[in-house]
Amino acid sequence: MDSFVVQERLAAATEPSPSSHHPAKLPDGGVPASVVSPRITVVMPTTDYAEPFGRCARRVLESLQPAHGDELIVVFDGQAPAPPAWLADSGARLVATQRRAGPAAARNLAAKSARGDVLLFVDADVELAPDAVDRVRAAFAADPDLCGVFGAYDSAPTAPGLVSRFRNLLHHHTHVSHAGPAETFWSGCGAMRTGRFLDLGGFDTRFRQPSIEDIELGSRAVAAGGRVRLDPGIGCTHHKRWTLRSMIVTDIRQRAIPWTRLMLATGHVPRRLNVDGRSRASGLCAVLAAGATLLAPFQPWALVAALACLAALFLLNRGFYSLCRSTGGLAFAAGAFLLHWLYFTYATLAFAAVVVDHRVRGPSPAPRGAALVAEDPAAGADRRA
Repeated sequence: MDSFVVQERLAAATEPSPSSHHPAKLPDGGVPASVVSPRITVVMPTTDYAEPFGRCARRVLESLQPAHGDELIVVFDGQAPAPPAWLADSGARLVATQRRAGPAAARNLAAKSARGDVLLFVDADVELAPDAVDRVRAAFAADPDLCGVFGAYDSAPTAPGLVSRFRNLLHHHTHVSHAGPAETFWSGCGAMRTGRFLDLGGFDTRFRQPSIEDIELGSRAVAAGGRVRLDPGIGCTHHKRWTLRSMIVTDIRQRAIPWTRLMLATGHVPRRLNVDGRSRASGLCAVLAAGATLLAPFQPWALVAALACLAALFLLNRGFYSLCRSTGGLAFAAGAFLLHWLYFTYATLAFAAVVVDHRVRGPSPAPRGAALVAEDPAAGADRRA
């Protein structure tokens, strides 16, 4: 197809309908049906049509109500190959960025053509619970002023291995333990009103890799007066496989460093989720335990100090270790404790290094943990599957 025709069709498709994104009150003072029972547009970015994408996309399709106006937009980040037959016949809309631009830009491109009142972002390796879409719809219907809501992984991750199970269970436990008002957002399984999302300018497209683009969006939404809520009842299963290396690199380069820079730039330190008081105390105990362990061969008293710090770390997080034991047994819980100690140690040291760098060299112009671009991606092709 001629590229000019593709651009023309995309421009027509991406023009949002003001009436659907900012519904006015009816003449009788009532509320439009789209607010009482909002239409849901699920946005699923991907770079591959292989599994587990197929399983996750099929679950979305099973959960939607097309007759009500729900839809699925699959946005391929890059040059999209021909879709598999099942996807081509599914009724989903397919969008492509045409060049690799990152999940933030990919989601934004899909959002511009959304017809729903609410955008539900779902990662390509996240399988929604059967009632997740209904719970999202009910949350926005019950609270017309709600800006966003996000859910949590369940306690039964599918990827085998100590690191994968630990990492996914840690995310589950963190979200389940902090239900209620949130100061952030999560794009793995998170929804936001379409109008509010577009008013905020969407995700920051300078993030070219999965990073803190959702945290940054949530921070802006709350700063603008929006209310975001964490509802663990909106459940999903994570199919991601983690290795020790991928966990450490991701946590430091794509989470800890850019998130610390964001907190320093805004002057706001959240008090929930990964940076609550318990997590900060755990980080301090983990670093002190590591330091004392290194000192123990030279100073015998340091071994006592290390054991005391590890005991404190255990007590601070005994709820999580209890979950690990109930789901994987004592051996898994012991391995999870060691990985948790490692996690708190490197995350705390990364935070401290960024703070020191900030004090010595001044503010950084952009998060170093993510590859950045200054402009939006080229418009891509949009077609009805």
